[in-house]
Amino acid sequence: MNDQRTTPGTRRVVVVGIDGSAQSRAALHWAIGYAQQAGAEVQAVAVWHQPLQFGAGAMEPVSDQDFEDEARAWLAEAAPSGTDASGVQVDTHLRRGEPAAILLEHALRADLLVVGNSGRGGLAGAIVGSVALRVAHHARCPVVLVPVPPTIDDTPPR
Repeated sequence: MNDQRTTPGTRRVVVVGIDGSAQSRAALHWAIGYAQQAGAEVQAVAVWHQPLQFGAGAMEPVSDQDFEDEARAWLAEAAPSGTDASGVQVDTHLRRGEPAAILLEHALRADLLVVGNSGRGGLAGAIVGSVALRVAHHARCPVVLVPVPPTIDDTPPR
């Protein structure tokens, strides 16, 4: 990939969406393996937002800090900052906003965007997640959708 995103002398960048799911951990594992082969760095991005809640079934309000803390925990479990054991530089980013929009923004200067193939919505596991679908349609770089392999479960990688 030698286009406007990667110029001679610059390092390739792989952006990975992290949402605390097994799919996002599988996406991170895949991205690190790819980055190791391609000589790229990985940017793990966790995005948090407060979902709209209204009506009789709405839950008690949850503070913004609680949502941010949960997203920070996703990153800590999945992608500690710095160079990991494979020698790949992994930088973590925590943002508030709409997940697909933030991932697309991070991917503007990336060579590759990697996300799990289904996410945290009500039909998780049954269909391609809404974030994955949006980034696949709107990214300016190639997108890889990673399923959960049978060897990765809901426990963080060690």
